[in-house]
Amino acid sequence: MKKRHLLASAAFTLGGLVLGPALAQTSSSQDTDKTAQSDSTDLEPIMVTGTRLKTPYNGDRPIQVVRPEDGLNAGLVDTAGLLSRSTATGSQQVNNHLSATGAAGAVSVGGTNANTIGLRDLGATRTLTLMDGRRLTPAGVGSQVGPVDLNVVPASIIDHIEVLTDGASSIYGSDAVAGVVNIITRRASDGLEVNAYSTVNTKGGGNYRQGSLFWGKEFGGGYINIGAEFNDQQSLKVRQRPETACAQDYVYNPTTGARMDLQDQNGAIKCRNLNPTGVFFDETFYGGWFQYDPTLSKAKYPAAALNLRQSLPDWVRVARGGYPDTYPYGTSNSEAYQNADSISPLRRSSVYVSGAYKFDNGIEAYGNLLLNRRESESNSWMFLYPILDPTNPNNTVANGLINASGGNSSGAVQVQMNMPYKSTQTVNYGQATAGLRGTLPSVLFLKDVSWDVSTQYGRSDGTYSQTFFYNDRLQATTGPGTACDPSLITISGPVSCVSIPWLDPRFLVDQNWTPQERAFLQGSEKGHTTYDQASLDGSVSASLFKLPAGTVDLATGFALRYQRLDDVPGANARANNYFAQTTAGVTEGSDTVRELFAEMGVPILADLPMVNKLNLNLSGRYTDYRSYGSDTTYKVGLSWQVIPEVTFRGSMGTSFRAPTLYELYLANQTSFFPYSDPCVRYGDTGNPSLTKNCSALGIPSDFQTSTGSILATQGGGKGDLKAETSRNYTIGAAFRPRFADLQIAADYYDINVKNEVAAYGVDAIINQCYNSPAQSGNVFCSKVTRDPTTHIITAVDNRLVNLSRERNRGVDVSVDYSVEVPFGRLGVTGAWTWTVQHTLHRDETSSLDINGLSGNPMTNGWVEGSIQHGAWQLFYGINYIGPTNDARLYSNGDLMTYCGAYAGLTTYGNRNNCAQVRELLRVSSYITHYMSVRWQMDDSMRLQLGVSNLWDKKPPVEGSDSYTYRTGSVPSTLYNLTGRSVFARVSKTF
Repeated sequence: MKKRHLLASAAFTLGGLVLGPALAQTSSSQDTDKTAQSDSTDLEPIMVTGTRLKTPYNGDRPIQVVRPEDGLNAGLVDTAGLLSRSTATGSQQVNNHLSATGAAGAVSVGGTNANTIGLRDLGATRTLTLMDGRRLTPAGVGSQVGPVDLNVVPASIIDHIEVLTDGASSIYGSDAVAGVVNIITRRASDGLEVNAYSTVNTKGGGNYRQGSLFWGKEFGGGYINIGAEFNDQQSLKVRQRPETACAQDYVYNPTTGARMDLQDQNGAIKCRNLNPTGVFFDETFYGGWFQYDPTLSKAKYPAAALNLRQSLPDWVRVARGGYPDTYPYGTSNSEAYQNADSISPLRRSSVYVSGAYKFDNGIEAYGNLLLNRRESESNSWMFLYPILDPTNPNNTVANGLINASGGNSSGAVQVQMNMPYKSTQTVNYGQATAGLRGTLPSVLFLKDVSWDVSTQYGRSDGTYSQTFFYNDRLQATTGPGTACDPSLITISGPVSCVSIPWLDPRFLVDQNWTPQERAFLQGSEKGHTTYDQASLDGSVSASLFKLPAGTVDLATGFALRYQRLDDVPGANARANNYFAQTTAGVTEGSDTVRELFAEMGVPILADLPMVNKLNLNLSGRYTDYRSYGSDTTYKVGLSWQVIPEVTFRGSMGTSFRAPTLYELYLANQTSFFPYSDPCVRYGDTGNPSLTKNCSALGIPSDFQTSTGSILATQGGGKGDLKAETSRNYTIGAAFRPRFADLQIAADYYDINVKNEVAAYGVDAIINQCYNSPAQSGNVFCSKVTRDPTTHIITAVDNRLVNLSRERNRGVDVSVDYSVEVPFGRLGVTGAWTWTVQHTLHRDETSSLDINGLSGNPMTNGWVEGSIQHGAWQLFYGINYIGPTNDARLYSNGDLMTYCGAYAGLTTYGNRNNCAQVRELLRVSSYITHYMSVRWQMDDSMRLQLGVSNLWDKKPPVEGSDSYTYRTGSVPSTLYNLTGRSVFARVSKTF
């Protein structure tokens, strides 16, 4: 109750300070100078990210500025692309390149095909994204909507982007842990600008086009701007590039260095894109899998593949452990995989309106409206692998397996198919802002007062769909005794039963399903997600008093904010009736935020030897979240301008991130994760803790399992989750000599985040349970469920908790230089980031420095040179991504023990006779070049032509034990998948 009174009192006091004199202005407006007030730009604020002071103390903030015209030089024209010019944005971002990274794509924050930004690779939820200094409403689909989706901001309305590479919660509140991205919109004079842009990839696929209009009109006392933009990103299929079309092992002989990869039956290196399709596995006795070839016409098979032909005359055995000659002809590819999107298609349409009008009393009313629609899809693959009971009439191989094994096989089989998967997303987005601002000569003890009061409302309304297999119908058609048991269709019914010929080659191998079979087993349904955000903000900035070194400035204000997330998946998803896919219940929740803040700029010294200026910046913020409580943050910044050309700066402060709505309210979300069971053949490991813990559960020492994925449950933590907190330190210097058009800046940063909200991870939970000395009382073991009969792990509880600590520190350097030369003007610009440390602690006993691992290179940057001669300007630049090394993840480096296809090479038939190989786990520096030419044809028309990835640099490849996911053989989403691209832009003003 006291907090509520405190905030209400503060808001009332601020309103009295501002609106009282403002209303007094209205009564005396007849005496004002009408001519002066007709200039609508008088009150247009000069925005400097990282401060709210009237007179910004610029020197104490490390800010990287990105301009659309600079991005265009490299062929970067959308908002997410522009932000890649800031080296602080990290290396690996969530975007529309994730469809082919795994079955049904990757489950990402914001939903499929969202484009988010996470500074310092700390995640999108730890970066605050603003537009004109105000929060953007999160957008997306699914239960994990939280960060801003950059798809909602059309690049054509951007004047520039300021990236504050320092924690700023004391200025902006929650989420500004790694920094702030502030998108500053354009302001046009009278006239219309039309732009058309297109990118064409020389190898086909992934083309892009964009068209935009921007119109402005000034009138007496005001202005209006209207912008519109359309974007069309076409898909790039996995099959269209060899590096993504063929996932290889990349293993080598440790002695000779010769390639040792599995070869196909023609002697070429075999693509191992996915688990086999169109096959069946024996569940209880025989290893490997069975492929259909009744005439033995598809390959020249070894004897080890044919030893069951008498009992199973239509089938051959494949991938038998210890028999390496049974692997080359195994199926490991599919049409569904090859047609997956390595870049997903999407279309965006946007309209933006902004304007302001200054009344005769000097008060200016302003506002803007942003409308956006995204239509996107994701094509990937999904697995179907039900277990068919031996007594099911459609199990036509059960008797053969039982007879051949002398009863050791139960006859139960797991059929496996790889099928196309498709999801779609339609997101309608709107955000409106309205406000009043003005100036006053004085209010009480405050001088030169500027005030601003605004309100804002935003809404994301998304609909999504996805294909899936009905789990209850699979159970009905694979159970004992009958081809289809309608009593088991308890969720998706009532529906007529359909007998499924699981082992018929038409159905299993050719996948030529009848319409009735497809409609019975496979469905598609829609979900709906809304995210609402409303806010009221007020601020006052003014001068307090003068010191010998200058004026002490003060800014203070309040913020009120309401957020609500409501995600309703389809009925079958809510009922967990998807087979081997992520499902969730209804995620619904809201939160309110109340904040007070203050900032002060103090000039300490000035005009002294070696101290041209010494300024102190202090800021603090009190925040109260209904969901978890209150918090305070502070920041202290110091700027020392030795001489006008040299400035040193530093800051220290605290930041925090309140749990997002989905982290609080996420309904039980179930996902299938790949995992490795440590109890498999634990008797061979010699690990006493593992042996003790696995044997205590009655698991045999030679235990085997063919299951490669596991059901994990993740849920929100309302009532348990705390806010994340961080400490941020920066120290840097800027050099701007008078004798040259040169700017050099260097900054060291150190961010230490505690209480990160995260899940332990499936593998981490399992390993912590079974590899710990004491299993009794082990909290991790309570999260693991095993089948009491088969001993197979069936589920893992992977709920969100406050568990992690993360530290990221490094150095940013930027250079901007230009000089007049006899043939024109020469310019060189560049930015570089060296990450010194990026350490992740999942708990008190585990620590991993991910700096330098795949997806997290230690260095990244770009350098660009330009020559301007009259109406022509030439640009040439390079983009650099540093090397990575995943070998340090493993105790023996890149020396690996490979079994499976590599077992039995020296002792044929012995599945434990595994091979020692060296796996490619290092990626060299990746450098791409770009070039473009800009021609100012006349005062109203400009043409720019260019080539990105000029020398057609192919993406790097890595082995399957990479730290991050792979698309084919390409690790992470860092690298250029399209190859050389030609781009063109035409601009015309009227």
